[in-house]
Amino acid sequence: MMNVLHTQMSAGKRNFIFSLLFLAWLVDSLTLFGMNVAIIPISKELHLTQTQSGMVISSFWLSSALMTLVAGWVSDKFGSRKIIVIAVFMISLFSLLTGMIGSFMAILVIRFILGLGDGGLPTGSGVAITEIFKKDVRARAKSMLLAAQLIGGVLALYLAGLIADTWGWRTMFYLIGGVGLIVTLLLFKYYNPPKLDKQQDAAVGNSLDRPIKELYKSSFLWILVIMYFCSSTVHWGFSSWLPSYLEQTRHLNLREVGSLAMIPQACGLIAAIVTGFLIDKALAGKEKIIVLVGAIVSGICLYLMFNASSIQVAISYQSLFSIGDSAISMAILAIPLKYVAQRIIGSFLGMMYFASGMAGFIAPTAMGALIDGFGGSFQAAFFFLIGALVIVIICAALYKIPSKNSSLIDQA
Repeated sequence: MMNVLHTQMSAGKRNFIFSLLFLAWLVDSLTLFGMNVAIIPISKELHLTQTQSGMVISSFWLSSALMTLVAGWVSDKFGSRKIIVIAVFMISLFSLLTGMIGSFMAILVIRFILGLGDGGLPTGSGVAITEIFKKDVRARAKSMLLAAQLIGGVLALYLAGLIADTWGWRTMFYLIGGVGLIVTLLLFKYYNPPKLDKQQDAAVGNSLDRPIKELYKSSFLWILVIMYFCSSTVHWGFSSWLPSYLEQTRHLNLREVGSLAMIPQACGLIAAIVTGFLIDKALAGKEKIIVLVGAIVSGICLYLMFNASSIQVAISYQSLFSIGDSAISMAILAIPLKYVAQRIIGSFLGMMYFASGMAGFIAPTAMGALIDGFGGSFQAAFFFLIGALVIVIICAALYKIPSKNSSLIDQA
């Protein structure tokens, strides 16, 4: 991406715009992770099976995955602003409506529509980072957005347990939706990132159509997609079922679930920020090593966590797992932000987030079915996640950045 895009902005304006983006991710994360705790009282109130509970979580991810592909193309063509503002509005409105449901089918439909908003935000944000920041700081910027998601996760796990236990789970969604609508108004009024000069962009490469056609023939893309799908299967499968695991297997109440589940999230938050800075500096070009180490650590800790003799030991292994998990996600997402051309970054990220969304759709329901199928035991579900990490390790060992492919790599 050309430097003219960045020099038009002052540092103060850049930081302000990014702060609004950070708030948008917080709202999205609150409604996403809040459901992972709220599904416990919802399941009891609506008399849901474990499989149905997984379907409630998965319905969100199906629509999110489908929207990422559209959002990537729209972001490439029109910039990030429209996608992000509409996405946060939908997330906020349908969070409010989640608190009003009274049946299994109603919550499936509401969460499906909410997922459309969620699908637009990550892809639009990836384009926004390339609009706002130079290439050598994009991993740090992405790590801060991932940090916003994890901060939201920490807050959601704690507040969801507290609010649901005190005032009921519906109140939680009313509060999140109300805050989200305020953030939507702020974004609509103040969020104006710079737009890429299309004539200047055309001067540094081919037309938009040609690289997009070549994009889907790239082994670089597909290895990343498979790797991100499997790592997302682990991330979303684990985060979706962790509160239920603590409540059902470790016999904790909602407040204890929220308090303890936030500890691994906090560790993941720190790991994401540190990894982002290291990728831009000391570990630049070594993303592959980060993924390999993170996957090995995560797999070992998942196995040890399930077999832990006490809740304290289990939380310790969960925390180490979250550190490895965050490092994997940060390293994989940093690769396209640093190496893929600006004019196709939205479409590239759209494919990756589509894979992540499909993983979010499949993993919770698959784990719920495994838990039901094994009489309430979480053992098979955890081995399902470990198997996905093995595939991540294989893909990380195979992938190589195509340094001479000018159709995908930004030469500016």
